[in-house]
Amino acid sequence: MITIAVANQKGGEGKTTTSLNLAMGLARRNHKTLLIDMDPQANSTGIFLNPETVEKDLAHLFQNATSLKEIIAPAYNEHLWVAPSSMRLAEMETVSVNSVEAPYILRDSLSGIKDFEFVIIDCPPSLSIFTVNSLVAANYVLIPLQAEKFSMDGIMGLQQTISSIKKRINPDLEILGALITQLKPQTLLTKTILPVLTKYFRIFEHTISDGVAIGESHLAKKSVFDYNRSSRQSQEYEGFIEEVLHELKK
Repeated sequence: MITIAVANQKGGEGKTTTSLNLAMGLARRNHKTLLIDMDPQANSTGIFLNPETVEKDLAHLFQNATSLKEIIAPAYNEHLWVAPSSMRLAEMETVSVNSVEAPYILRDSLSGIKDFEFVIIDCPPSLSIFTVNSLVAANYVLIPLQAEKFSMDGIMGLQQTISSIKKRINPDLEILGALITQLKPQTLLTKTILPVLTKYFRIFEHTISDGVAIGESHLAKKSVFDYNRSSRQSQEYEGFIEEVLHELKK
């Protein structure tokens, strides 16, 4: 089972979009996949379920009131399942952070899940206990980011967190790479920043261009592939997923 945390402490970088389309893209390729929504905003959950009416979610897991196996629900097709979130999860942060076991809750819960090929974790836009849990549980980190100045500003904090977790808790954690999202290829800023980003992370060859298909697919509660297969963003995510699968085979 390969577990990938999709993380960036800055909001608006494309974490949820990438988590959703990576998970659904893997499921479309008949890989049994679990999407874990670790963000209390529950945007990933909302594509498949109503977060306000879900009886059990990740908040119950952090309360030690249920197992991960008991909260996962089928989503999209027979190959994709989701571990839902809700705003209740935010209430658990201060409670969980005081526990010695707090960083290990998700990792320990995944030990009871055996029949998935991939686990994709949609992390919150912060370095919270939920992001720490995700990195402790993961084999790989995937970092969506824009080729923008403010996106670069948060890279050092994320790098330090990843390095600390790798050194102290999860020595097997590796950075899979950075996915450039909302790319505007002709701008001077993009041409200036992209070479700088390569000094920090491996950058995926496929990038996701700026366009309306992504936002419209969210409104339609569909993957970008199902919403508009001929769109540039759909083709770019298809290429990115193939690149991820190729990288994982190395």
